[in-house]
Parts: sequence; structure tokens; C-alpha cells
Amino acid sequence: MPPLRLPALVMTQPAQTDTLLSPEQKTFHRLSQQIAKVRQQMDDWESAMEATRQRVLKDLLPLRDQHLQLRIQLLVQLDTISLTQKLGKADSETLSQMIARLAENLMTESSDSQVQEIYDRHGGPDAEEQAMFAEMKASMEGFFNLNPEAAGADAGKGSSEKPGAWTEEETPQRQSQRESQRTRPKTGRQKAQEARQAEQAGQIRQSLQGIYRRLVSAVHPDREADPILRAQKTALMQRINQAYGENDLLQLLALQHESGLMEAQAVHQIGDAQLKKYNQALKEHLATLKGKMQTLQQHLAGRLGIPLFAIHSPHALSRDLQETIQATRQAMSGLRQEMKRLSQPAYVKRWIKTARRELASEDYIDDDFF
Repeated sequence: MPPLRLPALVMTQPAQTDTLLSPEQKTFHRLSQQIAKVRQQMDDWESAMEATRQRVLKDLLPLRDQHLQLRIQLLVQLDTISLTQKLGKADSETLSQMIARLAENLMTESSDSQVQEIYDRHGGPDAEEQAMFAEMKASMEGFFNLNPEAAGADAGKGSSEKPGAWTEEETPQRQSQRESQRTRPKTGRQKAQEARQAEQAGQIRQSLQGIYRRLVSAVHPDREADPILRAQKTALMQRINQAYGENDLLQLLALQHESGLMEAQAVHQIGDAQLKKYNQALKEHLATLKGKMQTLQQHLAGRLGIPLFAIHSPHALSRDLQETIQATRQAMSGLRQEMKRLSQPAYVKRWIKTARRELASEDYIDDDFF
């Protein structure tokens, strides 16, 4: 028995065009279409994620590694220029600042010891700055009791102020607020709403249980003697259990149809009272699917290192990845050309002059805003 790809196939409108649907039937049909649409979107996203993963591993990551190595080569080249080429004091300082900036950025991506060495030579803190920072850190730790060893020593000396006293003074108050919120009596409206929600949940579960029990009774593999049919029913039983576990009403109804327990148009013969319960189940399942879709997109955005709002569609994902690959290749080509031009002393002078203007512009912005 091949699985139905879209359970909503059994939820189509009646063939008679002159048949008027009740409001509950219209709602059932609309929710069924929405669920089928979200499922298709999730399938598309999952396919796009796998294709993206393969493309990232095959094309993007190797390119980014090559791009990183080229940037390290540029850093080494600039460092060599600073050591071997005769420059004026202003030019030498500008070049050193640019080297330190490039090295600092690279240290967040690479553990190459050469990068650290170059940074220390051009931009790392000197011994005096390091001593000053260590003294300031120790002073702050002692003041805020951040150092456990120092706190223990102070306790041994009979310090009147115990570590963490500031936060402990507020803790009982916050605990009291939380307890009062927990013990605050519920309003009549809240109680009525909770009662309605509990009743709806119970009705939904009863409806699902009814379908589930009919399916189990009809297809349970233990009652089948033929080995081939038993294997088919075992697979079908697994799908039934999965649909029931996920509160997937449409899938259960589709499995009824697949198992010969329900005609294709039987759902439109169900009374409005029962359809109302089914519609509530569909609404909750639709909300669950949308939550799963958002989680899927968040996972994808996290894996790619991009904000969630940049995730538009599976097609756009493939397009954006291609643009990223192309931009990385262009950046690598630009680095190679820059390194070739920097082998000429005259170009180095122009490069340093441009860098000095960039640094002066950044200093102006800092002064203007801060």
C-alpha cells in the first residue's frame, strides 16, 4: 500500500457543484488546504536545506578557507613591507595601524601563530599596558567580589560584607513577587477559558482516539497470517501510530481512506457537531506545523550565520548562496590583484595614503558621535 503523499486529497470538495457547504465544511476544507500548503513548504525547505548543506560543504567552505589564507598572505606581505621598505614616520605608523587591524580581524577566524606574532608586533599591548590592565582587573574583582579566592580570604579576615550580598538582598523580594503571582487567585474569565480549553482538548483527543481505534482494529498486523500482508500492515501501523502521536487528524482520515474504511467524500457527510471538533484539531495541528516551520528556518539561519529575516524562500536561499559564492570568488580575485600591486614600492605609497584618509575619516566619525 503506497502512502498517500497529501492526505488532503480526501478532503476535496464534493463533486456536485450545486451542493452548498455548511460553514463547518468550508472551514474544514480551508484548514485542510492550509495544512497541505504548510506541509509542502516544509518539504521544500527540508530539500533546500539538504541541497544547501551539500553546496556549502562542496563549494563555499573550501572557498572561504582559501579566502582566509589569502588574507593571511596579505598580512604577511604588509608586515614584510614594514620591515624591509624604507618609509617615513607617518607612513610607517599608518601601515602599522592597518596591519594591526587586519591581524586583529584574522585572529577571530584563524589560530595561526604567525598572525598573533604580527599583531603583537604592531598592535598588541606593551608590558606597561598589560600591567595596568591586570592591576585594574584585580581591583575590580576585589570590589565586586568576583574572585572566589579573594572572597575566601576576606571571609577569613572577618569581613562584615559577605560575597554576593547585593544580589542576596533582592532575592527574597523577587521570590515573594513570584510566589504572589503564582498564588494570585484566577479571575472567573480565566477559569472559564481554561475550562473551555480543557473541554476542547478532551473532545479533540476523543475524536482522534475513535479514528485511531478503528484503524488499529482493522489493520493490526498480529491478526494477519500472510507474511507479505503482515509486513504491509506493520508499515501501515507505524504510520498510524505516528499520525496519532502527532495529533494529525488529516493523516488519520487519509489512512482510513487508504485502508478502505472511508469513502473519498465521506468527510462531507459528517455532521457539523463532529466537524467542529475536527476543525479545532486541524487548527491546533496547523499551529504546530507553523511552529515547526519557524524552528526549521531558525535552524537554517543559524547554520548559515544569517539573520532569520534574510530567510525568504527555498528558491531565494539557493540564489543567495550562489551570490555568496560568487562574491567570495570576486573577493579572492581582488586580493590577488592587490597583493600583486603591493609588490611595487610606488603603489605602496599610494596605498598608505589612501589608508591614512580612511583612518582619519573614522576618527572624525568617532569624535562626532562620541
